[in-house]
Amino acid sequence: MSGREWSKVSPALWRSPRFLGLQGSDERLLLVYYMTGDHMNSSGCYRLPDGYAIADLGWTLERYRTARDLLVAAGLISFDRATEEVFVNRWFKHNPPTNAKHAKGARRLINKIDSDDLRLMAEEEFCETDWGGQSEQVVNSEISNHSRLANTPILQRVR
Repeated sequence: MSGREWSKVSPALWRSPRFLGLQGSDERLLLVYYMTGDHMNSSGCYRLPDGYAIADLGWTLERYRTARDLLVAAGLISFDRATEEVFVNRWFKHNPPTNAKHAKGARRLINKIDSDDLRLMAEEEFCETDWGGQSEQVVNSEISNHSRLANTPILQRVR
């Protein structure tokens, strides 16, 4: 099970032309699964062997691969067969890091992506966020400042 306790999935998904352009409910369900499943992390990219997905969904392998291929064709996900990694396209547009610690964690996960193509896609999208252009030193400094404030009694912070 994932360490995440929540994920952001906007209600706007149901009005998205790309989502509405999907012909079947299998593709729609699979996209929501990719965005919210236990394997998801803050990089938007993760390894997902076919067997895990079909066990989670209760689908046949053919049904799963057909739906996945349709999501790739629609530009909603990218998939690397060699590494079995899925990247939810536009992940950082809808799920940008919310603070320095989150940004640092997302960067760390991006660096662990095995697929060169998917890692490049995730890096490019991450660089478009507010945190993407900041150096590691700036991010670490923000984390340090946040930690110091979090451990300071409230009365001292008000002064």
